[in-house]
Amino acid sequence: MISGFTSNEVATLVLEKTEVEDLPPRILELRKKIHSEEYLNNAILRIAHVISTKLVENPEELKLRD
Repeated sequence: MISGFTSNEVATLVLEKTEVEDLPPRILELRKKIHSEEYLNNAILRIAHVISTKLVENPEELKLRD
């Protein structure tokens, strides 16, 4: 849940087109990486590991709130 929103509200994210020359090198590097299936699979595994660890350490912390 996004802070400040209720479950019935919708948040809209608007991305503006930015010229490649204006982007930091780190952003350009990440843009290339997200097209790699291996990179995405590893990222998903890392996220799953973090969530699993949090669930084991403190399950109350990840409880859904109304």
